[in-house]
Amino acid sequence: MFLIFVYGTLKTGEPNYNLMKDETSGVCRRLGTVYTKEKYPLVVASRYNVPFLLYKPGTGHNVQGELYEVDDAQLKRLDKLENHPNLYVRKDVILTKQNDDANSEEDFHAQAYFLVNYRPNLIDLPMLDSYKDMIDGKVYVKHSSRDVHAPHFYYEVHTDYEKDI
Repeated sequence: MFLIFVYGTLKTGEPNYNLMKDETSGVCRRLGTVYTKEKYPLVVASRYNVPFLLYKPGTGHNVQGELYEVDDAQLKRLDKLENHPNLYVRKDVILTKQNDDANSEEDFHAQAYFLVNYRPNLIDLPMLDSYKDMIDGKVYVKHSSRDVHAPHFYYEVHTDYEKDI
């Protein structure tokens, strides 16, 4: 089993949450709301208003998300959705959870999908501490509704891709 931190469209109530509750694709058990122990920049970018957790530890906010325990089948499904390792890279992250007594915290070692090779201009975008679809009027566009499909728009956010001519 694997611990995965989700911070964007896979969170409860967000556009891709259905993938986390689909029991036919493997085990996926929500363990609760958590925060990154270290600060990271969470931005919304690209023509499709995708949330990206940029791999720049120490910059941004302690990002709020959800911790899930998943099996190998669900991890493979998430890797495919996140296009790991071509777009996002799954990396270790330390998370913290406020215990019920509110006087103590519990830390977890998990993995999150980071954008590692990001365009420099992304760091100048507004940084969020928590993602919600339609934040600042930006509506996330699901994969099935996109007019340009992966990887043809990755150049907007990722340094390893160039615009198709």
